[in-house]
Amino acid sequence: MPLFSIVKAIIEKSMWHRMLSLERSKMKRKEDFINDKRRISYLGATYNRIYRRQSVLIEGDYGVGKTRFLKLLQPKKLHAVWVESLFNIHETLASILKELNYDTTATYRRTPQYLKMICSLSNCFILIDEANDLDPRVWPYLKRVIDAGVPIVFAGLPKVRTFLTREHPDILSRLKTLILYPIVVEDFIVEYKDIEQEAIEQIYMTTKGDMRKFREICTDCRDRAKELKYTFVDLNLALEFLSDLPPQ
Repeated sequence: MPLFSIVKAIIEKSMWHRMLSLERSKMKRKEDFINDKRRISYLGATYNRIYRRQSVLIEGDYGVGKTRFLKLLQPKKLHAVWVESLFNIHETLASILKELNYDTTATYRRTPQYLKMICSLSNCFILIDEANDLDPRVWPYLKRVIDAGVPIVFAGLPKVRTFLTREHPDILSRLKTLILYPIVVEDFIVEYKDIEQEAIEQIYMTTKGDMRKFREICTDCRDRAKELKYTFVDLNLALEFLSDLPPQ
């Protein structure tokens, strides 16, 4: 066999093994997310609340997986209705019914009728992601829906609970609050083998649980290490990037 063909075959085989390794790594991370003990416990608690026609607040910082957690919720015989948190109250109520194939128009005049129709629903539960974006005037209407026994699962930043504590403690008392934390740092040590564990831990602590920022800094550190022809990212290199971050 010509030398060129042998080299080509070796390279192709190496690339195939690398792609397979990456796919396995992705699958492992997905399994870790679902099999994480906290999330398993929270899924069970959320299902119990939904089946009892009660509501839940999923709280967490940016990037911890709140939206991903909501997508895992698939209770039997109940239709999930996703609501855009940027809508005003008329659009919110109309969109809930529209998701259930009702012919609706978002108008002030029909809002009382739509609220009454939603409060009589029994075959669905409502999902509201980015609840921190909700118009403050929407909350009293959602309280009526909660009290009618239509489960609502909210997901949002810690500021949602802060707001409810201050403005609507009666609504907060109706919600079970579950706080999502990021997948532990050890999971990322497997992914970023070219970054020292001490450096990863320091980046994680500095970004305070913001997984998007965490990944961004890890990527920047790896790029810088390649420029400097380092074989790995050590703590000193990571600290160079962390020192440039604005105070949090």
